[in-house]
Amino acid sequence: MKLLVNLNTKELDKFLEFTNSFIIGLENYSINYYEISIKEIEELLTKYPGIELFISINKNIFNKDIKDLEDKLVKLSKLKIKGVLFYDLAILEIVKQLKLDLNLIIHQTHLITNYNICNYYYDLGVKYGYLSTEITEEEMSEISLKTNLGLIAYFIGHPIISHSKRKLVSNYYEHINKTSNSNYNIIKEHGKDKKYYLKEDKKGTNILTYEILNGTKSFVNLKEKLEYAILDSNLMSDDIFLKILSLYESNLDNKLSDDELIIKVKDLIGENDGFFNLKTIYKVK
Repeated sequence: MKLLVNLNTKELDKFLEFTNSFIIGLENYSINYYEISIKEIEELLTKYPGIELFISINKNIFNKDIKDLEDKLVKLSKLKIKGVLFYDLAILEIVKQLKLDLNLIIHQTHLITNYNICNYYYDLGVKYGYLSTEITEEEMSEISLKTNLGLIAYFIGHPIISHSKRKLVSNYYEHINKTSNSNYNIIKEHGKDKKYYLKEDKKGTNILTYEILNGTKSFVNLKEKLEYAILDSNLMSDDIFLKILSLYESNLDNKLSDDELIIKVKDLIGENDGFFNLKTIYKVK
């Protein structure tokens, strides 16, 4: 398994001691990722030769986007990127029609939940599957045994819950005749002591967990079964994130035991393990 950092910056020096694998969004085509242009991607690959750079193109694609997107995918196919994370099946069709040499990663947030889905996309030529953050460790383990698709899972960070094309934050502040003074707004679930982050941009509004996900216990059990573990630097302090990244790297390098890793990460961010051990899908008897 490799550590795959979801970036919040173009400056990679602080991460390179621990990993050389990164995700960054393509400008205007990415949801909930730090975005850069094709030119900036070229500059990044020149500045940091040898890195594995995944590009996220995970927004819904409209007819007006197709020509520009085709041009950008052609340009990406000529660069030494590791792959393209995609949501909309238009990406798959364009890559097939234009016969582009690109590794594709199916990334549909909550939809990659079982081995049948993984095998379906594998048969279509997709290289990797980004597993849903709402399935259990046990389900991920089963998928790994029953698919040839390379698997990627999210272990550390503030995972996205949902995305709306509506401008929920600005509409709210307009309604109350006030102005938001933050890129990230915090809302509280009605009647409950549960908070969420809201981030609005020109593509809509993202709703993220407020509490940091700590999937370290499941990472320990799955590290021999998955290709990449995602550690998300967004909304986390550099100090805390780099400590966690260092601990994970030390564990993979056999310099830190599994038990020590679990304890040390828990001390940094708590023990919210999301859905890794919380079953959400039940068969009707």
